[in-house]
Amino acid sequence: MDFTAAELMAVVMSHELRDDDFGAVGAASQIPVCAMRLAQKTHAPNLWYLYGGSGAVNSKALAVVESTADYRNLIGAEYRAPLQDIIDFEFTGKFTVGFLGGMQIDQYGSVNMVCIGDYAKPVVRGPGTVGTVFTSSFRRVVLYVQHHNPKLFVPKVDFVSGPGVPRDAPIDRYRPRWSEGPVVVVTPLAIMDFNTPDRRMRLRSVHPGHSVEEVQAQTGFTLAVDGTVPTTTEPTREEIRIIREEIDTSGVLRRLID
Repeated sequence: MDFTAAELMAVVMSHELRDDDFGAVGAASQIPVCAMRLAQKTHAPNLWYLYGGSGAVNSKALAVVESTADYRNLIGAEYRAPLQDIIDFEFTGKFTVGFLGGMQIDQYGSVNMVCIGDYAKPVVRGPGTVGTVFTSSFRRVVLYVQHHNPKLFVPKVDFVSGPGVPRDAPIDRYRPRWSEGPVVVVTPLAIMDFNTPDRRMRLRSVHPGHSVEEVQAQTGFTLAVDGTVPTTTEPTREEIRIIREEIDTSGVLRRLID
């Protein structure tokens, strides 16, 4: 069946969502936007979602646009949350799931959006902590990236802007009781999770057309592996139809990842 890597990622991420979820995304979030709207149209009709850039709640925009801060996302929205409400939602655990990416992600799910190299004299300066500072306030965090290589997946991030937590760490130091932290990582190559005794990243499945060896070679640390790694389930024809005809009508996800 004809589907792109970005469309597969959106479907995979939609399967992580529940009917009672209240999800949130940042500015450049075309893939999780599709995931939340797909979940609402399929198995989670009572799911709520917020576009962090514009404050639009349950936007019914007719197409996916470049940024959630775009005013067009307010078209058909059920509510526009002001910034102070969004901050309250984040700090008090109202968001049950958040979608975050990073310039670096390490084997325990910590995210870096600040700098590559030494903070005082970085090789690359990132946009800053932005929404990643709320990693410890979301009840669950889905990490996703549009690339998969050893420079992105590193043993230890150069700057922790969003913390992951090893199993043997004192969790109360890092996050409230309601927060599980990062639970899954979705990339163009594979799905990873943290279902290991020490919360180290585990290879859950490999996308069609890719292999365990390829994923490991493109990861800067050794992934945990339990037995034979399955192939990620392909999207159904109906899921792809909903994405293309009802959500991403302009075909953003068909052009997003080469």
